[in-house]
Amino acid sequence: MTQSKFARCSFAALTVLFASACDRGASSPAETRVADRERGIAELNDSATVLGQMLETDQIARSRREKARCVVVIPSLISGGLVFGAKRGSGVVTCRTTAGWSAPWFVTITGGSAGLQAGVESADIIMLVMGDRGKEQLVRSSFELGPDASAAAGPVGRDRQASTDQKLTAEIQSYARSRGLFAGVQLSGAVMKQDAALALALYDGSPDVHAILAGSVPPPREASAFLDQVRKGFPSGEAGSAASAEQH
Repeated sequence: MTQSKFARCSFAALTVLFASACDRGASSPAETRVADRERGIAELNDSATVLGQMLETDQIARSRREKARCVVVIPSLISGGLVFGAKRGSGVVTCRTTAGWSAPWFVTITGGSAGLQAGVESADIIMLVMGDRGKEQLVRSSFELGPDASAAAGPVGRDRQASTDQKLTAEIQSYARSRGLFAGVQLSGAVMKQDAALALALYDGSPDVHAILAGSVPPPREASAFLDQVRKGFPSGEAGSAASAEQH
């Protein structure tokens, strides 16, 4: 992660935690919507970049990628030392459908034990949603990793198999990249919430998370680069067959 990107993400985290309410109160609805749209486009572009870079290492086994029902990308999870130890990140999610990958939805993630190296302040995160229960949680306004959907550090390595039953059966498997290092990461206790404001700014009308992640809503053109990376990195496999079966 570049210094400029880290600085931007750190500033964004500080702004969200301490000044968001004041800023929104001083802005008109039109100005707020424009700002949300710009932020949503930035999330899509950052997610596309992070996904492409992380998948280049080929550390996530193809079998995991073929089975993933949904993919969540958090371009920068701010953690440890910053803002009294707060952890916060935002990103996008897409799910498999009979026609391919759905239009993206926006999410935030806060709290929890990130399981990052001591001293690490920021990491890029990819989360693979492996089953129906995990997918169902994504359409809730918020859910906690662990109690609401089992979570585990994803098994790393092109040819490696998961070393424990927990890794094999966890509904959500997470991977992190920080300082050039790639590893599975434990995110139990973190809370994922929908960021409907960004979706509202990017989609016409009142966006519905169920319809969007089911593939019933066309993706905006701004999501093209992100979805191209998803299609490239997550080919059809067992999950593609399952998605087709459940929608027929």
